[in-house]
Amino acid sequence: MKIKNKLVTMYNTDKVYLAEWILAVVTGLFVFVTTSTWDSQSLTIWSTNVWDVIADGNFRGFYEYTASNVNGVHHAHMGSEIMSVLPWSIWNLPIWIMQRFFGKPIMSSAIMLAYSKMFLVMCTVIMLVYTKKITYLITGDKSKSVWAMFLTASSTYLYLSVCYSGQNDILMITASVIAVYCLFKNKHKAFIAWSLFAVSIKPFFLLPYLAVLLLSEKNFLKIFGKAFIVSSGVIVQKLMFRGAPGYEESMNIGPAKEMLEQMFPPNVNTEFGAVSFFAISLVLIYLYSYTRDFKKDDYAKSQSLVGKYAIYLITVTYAGYLMFSPFSFYRLATMLPFLYIVLVQNKNMVLYNGIFDIAAQFGMLMKLVLRDSRLFEVRFVNKALVQRFFGYNVEYKASCPYSSIDLYLYDNKDLLEHYQPLFSGIAAVSIALLLIFNHPEKQVKFKINGDRNIRALLWVRTLIIVPFVLLTLYLFAKSPYRF
Repeated sequence: MKIKNKLVTMYNTDKVYLAEWILAVVTGLFVFVTTSTWDSQSLTIWSTNVWDVIADGNFRGFYEYTASNVNGVHHAHMGSEIMSVLPWSIWNLPIWIMQRFFGKPIMSSAIMLAYSKMFLVMCTVIMLVYTKKITYLITGDKSKSVWAMFLTASSTYLYLSVCYSGQNDILMITASVIAVYCLFKNKHKAFIAWSLFAVSIKPFFLLPYLAVLLLSEKNFLKIFGKAFIVSSGVIVQKLMFRGAPGYEESMNIGPAKEMLEQMFPPNVNTEFGAVSFFAISLVLIYLYSYTRDFKKDDYAKSQSLVGKYAIYLITVTYAGYLMFSPFSFYRLATMLPFLYIVLVQNKNMVLYNGIFDIAAQFGMLMKLVLRDSRLFEVRFVNKALVQRFFGYNVEYKASCPYSSIDLYLYDNKDLLEHYQPLFSGIAAVSIALLLIFNHPEKQVKFKINGDRNIRALLWVRTLIIVPFVLLTLYLFAKSPYRF
């Protein structure tokens, strides 16, 4: 009986156990070793191309050299600014040396490709450390700080972006999290510098940066000036490669231009013309931010309300982008770690936050799979660490149900295709409710079981992605198109 009572007490306690950290790490490791996507491979080669052009004394020829695609990656044109791979190139210097001077092709080595992807894991660890620091600054609670870190580390959004796709959004996220930490430590110059770095990597952080800026800055000249400074990194990169061979072509063909073109889709027609819901949401967010009565010095106060508002508005801005603009599946990570820093602050909604967080993650995952998002395709096992245990590669065939999860599901249950709106609706309303329930000053408190901590939900949440990866490996093993 004593053992039973002890287990019940442990189950209900407000603590993250070592076993749960191990579960999160093992899940991430499992996803990591079973995939090597085109994006990860291309980004790896582009980062090592930096060293090639430096060694050849032709830095401005970077985009032309990348477009020549001497390493045979899937994406010939980079299509983004060089800062998106420059930090990564430092980490990848050893594998570039192996390829350049010892004739060991990176694209032929699952180990070297995995080493490259480990850089993203390192960035994740740094981001988690600052997540804990930020949460403690605004809550003064060590337990909540650990929970924010754990919920971020065990999120499906993180597994998809870092461990599965190997995308570089985590570089921008890490820089932005450090920027927010500097802001909360009242280091405003450092906040601008790290924000500049984040936007230079990828421009997404510029949108929530403006919301945070408007919270405490009410002088429009200063607002425009600080916005320009943070944008200057992108401007400098464009000037640096202006007229460089292959640059304009890469920018026009690559994904960055398409992303910007599609950011404000026409959601509804009016007499003024087509209107974007995301544009409307940004206007409302910025107006709301500007009309809050905060000053810059408020950030220096321990557990300040302005800090809680800053985290909340960053989350709302990114959520608006994901709800109202087309996005790649790995971009879900932009809400990290801000969403979970918001959620841990409300101790009266632990149960419901957990339920809706799981619903959002599962609904989004099912929607992404069913919409053919190049997710869980067997060909991405080919250059993964786990592939050597199979001893063969697999060719993708659109006519073969064993080529991807979506083809397999449609072959067995074609009705699922019509359920995409169901899953996306569950995800959208769940994220919306999380934001409504957890407003910094108007947190909702339900009368029934709001503060109840069901630990099993935590375990299910951590493992949501595992069945999808296992099914992918099953399809890889069953595929008839081997070579």
